[in-house]
Amino acid sequence: MTASLLRKSLEGLHVTVSAAAHVQLSANWRHRNHVTANNCIYFFREGEGMLSIRDSTFYPQPGDLYVLPVGARISFSTTEPSPFRLMFCHFHALVGQLPLFQIVDTPLYIRLQDQARAVTLFDRLIQGFQRTDDLAPLATKAAIFELLLFIWEQEPRKPEPVNPPALQRWHDILHYMEQHATEPLSIPEIAVKFNYSPKYFFRYFKSTFGQTPHQYLLKLRMERAKQLLLTTDWTVSRIASELGMERSHFSRLFLGYTDMTPSRFRSWTQVKKE
Repeated sequence: MTASLLRKSLEGLHVTVSAAAHVQLSANWRHRNHVTANNCIYFFREGEGMLSIRDSTFYPQPGDLYVLPVGARISFSTTEPSPFRLMFCHFHALVGQLPLFQIVDTPLYIRLQDQARAVTLFDRLIQGFQRTDDLAPLATKAAIFELLLFIWEQEPRKPEPVNPPALQRWHDILHYMEQHATEPLSIPEIAVKFNYSPKYFFRYFKSTFGQTPHQYLLKLRMERAKQLLLTTDWTVSRIASELGMERSHFSRLFLGYTDMTPSRFRSWTQVKKE
């Protein structure tokens, strides 16, 4: 992956925080062969115990920071006389439709040089996550991005791609689907174009992006339809034709995607603007 492709990927990074806190753990904090449902960052402040990530086992010390990618198999425990105290966050991170740590290689363990800065950033993240006002999501996102930047700048080995050719190929596939979404494009045609068998392409696309290629193509077409409904005075029939569909079929798909008919969506958004 070239530097420019890495930069392009990070420009499309979308992060959502699902938990953030500063906790004193009890001795019953233990689990074996647990599969993470979120990305996690653990910043250990004190205590003793064990943390296993994939095939690596660690014994965290105060000032150690660990990154646990979503889907990683982990085990952990702490001790009765000296349980861990740690700051942590759970978050989802996608580059386009790809999980961040599936395409960007980040060290599992970092011995922080600037622990005071880490405490400040975690405090900011926790405070943002605990806010209840309308600006809370913005404060939380700003804090997690700043924390990720800090972590990557602390590590001498900068973020690198896990599999550059595969990542470039998936970028190309998604770009091709976006460019041709309004054409009568079939999934077997896409698969053949990129030298996949249709069956393998379908299976691998779903495992990588969490949705089938049909669902992704439908999303592209419906988002294009929403854009046309908002920015043009085209009739619903003309928009359906632009997407390569008959009006009745398009209206049925749009209703399923938005819970509104195309005409209702257009009038609703106009009222919202007014």
